[in-house]
Amino acid sequence: MYESSPSDSPATSTQVCLQVAELDCAEEARILTEGLSSKPGIDRLDFDVMRGRMDVYYDQAKWNVPSLIDAVKSLGMTAQPVAEDAPQEATPPAAKTGKQRERALVRSGAFLLVAVIAQAWEAGTPAAIFGYGDDAHTISFLPMFLYLISIGLGIRWILPKAWKSVLRLTADMNVLMTVAVAGAIFLGETFEAAMVTFLFTLSEVLEQRSVARARNSIQSLMSLAPDTARRKSESGEFEEVATDEIVDGDICSVRPGERVPLDGEVVSGVSAVDQAPITGESVPVEKEPGDPVYAGTINGSGSLEFRVQGTAGSTLLDRIVRLIDQAYQRRAPSEQWVDQFARYYTPTMMLLAVAVMIVPPTIQGWSVETAGQWFYNGLVLLVIACPCALVISTPVSIVSALTAAARNGVLVKGGLSLETLAKVNAIVLDKTGTLTTGTPSVTKVTSFNGMSEDEALAIAASLQQHSTHPIARAILRYAKEANVQHVDSSEVNEIPGRGITGQVNGEEIWLGSARLAQERGISDQQLSEAAANVVILGRGDTLLATLRLEDQLRDTAVHAVERLHELDVRPVELISGDRTEVVQQVAEEVGVDAWKAEQLPEDKIDAVTRLRDKHQLVAMVGDGINDGPALAAADVGVAMGAVGSDTAIETADVALMSDEIEKLPWLIAHGRRTLWLIKQNIAAALAIKVVFVLLAMFGWSNLWLAILADTGVSLAVIANSLRLLRTKSP
Repeated sequence: MYESSPSDSPATSTQVCLQVAELDCAEEARILTEGLSSKPGIDRLDFDVMRGRMDVYYDQAKWNVPSLIDAVKSLGMTAQPVAEDAPQEATPPAAKTGKQRERALVRSGAFLLVAVIAQAWEAGTPAAIFGYGDDAHTISFLPMFLYLISIGLGIRWILPKAWKSVLRLTADMNVLMTVAVAGAIFLGETFEAAMVTFLFTLSEVLEQRSVARARNSIQSLMSLAPDTARRKSESGEFEEVATDEIVDGDICSVRPGERVPLDGEVVSGVSAVDQAPITGESVPVEKEPGDPVYAGTINGSGSLEFRVQGTAGSTLLDRIVRLIDQAYQRRAPSEQWVDQFARYYTPTMMLLAVAVMIVPPTIQGWSVETAGQWFYNGLVLLVIACPCALVISTPVSIVSALTAAARNGVLVKGGLSLETLAKVNAIVLDKTGTLTTGTPSVTKVTSFNGMSEDEALAIAASLQQHSTHPIARAILRYAKEANVQHVDSSEVNEIPGRGITGQVNGEEIWLGSARLAQERGISDQQLSEAAANVVILGRGDTLLATLRLEDQLRDTAVHAVERLHELDVRPVELISGDRTEVVQQVAEEVGVDAWKAEQLPEDKIDAVTRLRDKHQLVAMVGDGINDGPALAAADVGVAMGAVGSDTAIETADVALMSDEIEKLPWLIAHGRRTLWLIKQNIAAALAIKVVFVLLAMFGWSNLWLAILADTGVSLAVIANSLRLLRTKSP
């Protein structure tokens, strides 16, 4: 998105979003900025070129929406307000204008083709069209008339904008094209005038289609969630209704293979849900009662019923799309550089074209032939001076990169964050929830006094089968994986802060911490082997078993750190508030460059500051809640597993929607590839223009070749940028 001013809009401003049908290039954004931003009462303008929208912050005492629309109309464009919650139009204004322009292009091309055939037929050779042969400059009324019709059909989209620009005493690409076409007609080069008009209109149509593809890539996310859902009625029957009619608390069902219509919590059923559209996870996630489901995800082989906890417009998918929209406001440095360059480039090229028209004839001596030749060369220079290819390629690259990241479950808050992450030299990693899963898992069961491990696990699982505590879920999960059946238990009671007791086979069994074991009479000698991360099972004062629990290392944590090192991101430091022995073990397994344990939130901020002093750009990766201060202090903050955390999505610069840490090095490489493509685009656009500027100055080019080259490089850089849409994460 392009901003008219870096300053924030005043608190008293009213904001309206206008859909501007003609806004498909940075040139239109410049025209609107110059025509509106200087008017009293207009506080700020933001432009979303990708979707053809303009946000206007204005003084309500001086402006209203109709007067703003009239002001846009006075600049040769059309606008209409866009409601925040309005449904997407089937055919938006930009698409309607594009269809009209495409029809005009076809008609212009048809008349051009007929004129070329007629001229070649009359001259007896096709070479006459290109200025060769005895009758090269002789053209009869019929082909000339057909050429003029072709010009009129194409220039009708250029002329109004050019006239408005002249009235504002400014010169844009429409003025450049109009002057070039008029000059060619004046010199009798009607074929070249028609060819320039046709090729310029063709480039506009193709560019509009390319930009529309980038626009639609984001809008396609919204189509993931269905418009209807099956809601449970008071009678217990399910009826299909529009999602807009559903409120929080309603019970809905989703059948195998269907997309989940809204966010919610499973109340019955078990199924594997493909969350790739939201999180980018390659493996479906098992869902059972109590687990969350998200709109747009795909249900597997089982049926699910869920309680709605996110209605239409407030689902996680809706929030992601809105945040991507807002991301366009945070412009990347490369976009700002191109804009600044184009601001000085265009007037410089216009002055150079005037110099080409005047200086050589003055040196060579004025004559009709000499003046006409150099006037023509100046027109060629005006055509090649059009900066649209240079300006549009960068935002298309950024938007394509952001969209590809979103499709792969990574939410990046704008081009600025993407470029910063691509350039980071050091990374600070939290441990819990980042390199480890953040949930305890049973790793070992040790039995005593004649009890088998399976028997001890069965008893422990039976005591915990109705508990939702993380330790209870870890024990139940381990028992399920070990295929151990629960035994019958009764009179289960929780001992706050210590553990749980219950009757198993007529005997009271307890399960809990070392403190509970001491209270039950277990000797210190027996407890000496029990670490802080061990749960103890006992009967009376008899030790039956210990269950060791550990925060498991993520499967891809080691590979992720190795990949960061391959990308020359050093150091990678582990900073955690956990105990020293735990942090040291994780650090050694993962292979980080340095680590610190028992760190407070302010210590993490100090670590970020220390690394920035040495390495300039630093990223912080954490869970987005406990690590909030450090995430804010870093140059770019990355939140892990943000799919279930509104706080992480809203506050972090980058949100990894799933728990896949390997997406961090992928995103850094993705950002670097984006920067490389932007550099390629800028270099290609400038190189072509330099070549044709030199050719024009020496009189070795012509109008239609110049516009063909400009059209070609425009399409090449856009196509190069759109390749980013096909990028896939590991």
